[in-house]
Amino acid sequence: MSRRYRQWVRQYQDQAWTVARYILKDAQEAEDATQEAFVKLWHNQDNIDPERVGPWLMKVTRNGCLDRLRRRKDNVEFDESYMSADDSGPLQGASNSETGLWLKRAIGRLKEPYRSLVVLRDINQHSYEEVAGMLELSLAQVKTYLHRARKQLREQLAEVRP
Repeated sequence: MSRRYRQWVRQYQDQAWTVARYILKDAQEAEDATQEAFVKLWHNQDNIDPERVGPWLMKVTRNGCLDRLRRRKDNVEFDESYMSADDSGPLQGASNSETGLWLKRAIGRLKEPYRSLVVLRDINQHSYEEVAGMLELSLAQVKTYLHRARKQLREQLAEVRP
């Protein structure tokens, strides 16, 4: 295994898994989708600009997850087990607080592409330009959709708070 590939795995595995976990809402399936994305990275590593590996990998991970969702025969409802304590990333400790639990539930209820936008931009902290490239959207679409997603989250919060 090349040193460059190992570095990419260390650098991006948590981000890719977080994207997969939020989209699929299933830890095992998220692990499988993340592994498949890294296999694709392995096979394509010589064809990818090293400066664009992160966005490429997040796009491949997301698309793989969406393919998995399309293949599911029954639409899986919200499953709180995907928010277990083994979450990684910026929301790792959030599940311990009531607000953090609410936030994870609210993000889980968002429809695509809103959920992916929030995960990629607000949780994984990619730039607007990177998110636009990953999701094949214009910069204006990313900003508009992200605004709508955040508005939906605020509306859900208003329903919860007295």
